[in-house]
Amino acid sequence: MERRKFLFGAGSTVIGASALVGSGAFSSVNAERSVDVETTADSSANLAFYANEEYEGDEGEYVTEDKIETIAFSFEDVNRNAVTKYEDLFVVKNNGTQSVQLRVANDPGEPGEDPIWGSGVGTDGPMDIKHPEGGSMVGGNFQQTRAEGSIELGPGEKLVLTVELDTREFGTDSWTDGTIYFEAA
Repeated sequence: MERRKFLFGAGSTVIGASALVGSGAFSSVNAERSVDVETTADSSANLAFYANEEYEGDEGEYVTEDKIETIAFSFEDVNRNAVTKYEDLFVVKNNGTQSVQLRVANDPGEPGEDPIWGSGVGTDGPMDIKHPEGGSMVGGNFQQTRAEGSIELGPGEKLVLTVELDTREFGTDSWTDGTIYFEAA
């Protein structure tokens, strides 16, 4: 009988110890994994950007692809102290398989931090991106205020966007260092 108690007690101890060791608790893991990333031009990426071929004018004069096939905007001879609109100038299309909330941030900064102002787009500069209903796509920090200024874009859907240049308050003769931060999540 004593032997049974001993075996039962030893078995219980082994089961208890294995539960403790096998609980999934760990303090670190260092593992190597392979990664394969393939890039493509803006016009064919999961979130595609391209000039609107139906633009009333020469869209290629304002929206071009650079050497690495990302779009760039260039505007010349814009009036001082005026608002100049390029309606329906470019397209953003969701080529992915899930809906995304799309917006433009002045400068997103790091996740969880306030945006870093100074990109020249939105409230701190002469350039704004307008959605089809005419409202601004530019908002605060995307990670904190996702709904403000964002539009849902389902798989296969596209938005035709307008660029607005407002030089009334900025009085710029030349502005060449702006960056547009598109965010989709």
